[in-house]
Amino acid sequence: MRFLSAATRVGVVAFVLVLLRETMDPSNWPAIEESPQPSTLDLANALFDEWAVATIVLGALLAMAMIGASYLVRDERLINLVWGMGGDDQ
Repeated sequence: MRFLSAATRVGVVAFVLVLLRETMDPSNWPAIEESPQPSTLDLANALFDEWAVATIVLGALLAMAMIGASYLVRDERLINLVWGMGGDDQ
């Protein structure tokens, strides 16, 4: 089991190093002069015109996650309910 854990760690580190090497290679990125710089207007158009459905689905998923997290966090033990209502804890 320890060998599997160590092999997994080595594999993850090797994968990250390969990704970094490929990302930092200048031949993979076009020169700045060749392509126009994107603006915030381009981002807004892409989000709400080209990716409207994906944006709505992502918003719904995030809302469900927040509702689920608030449900999991609440504490409904009797002592906390009585204390919250201002009653005696007898």
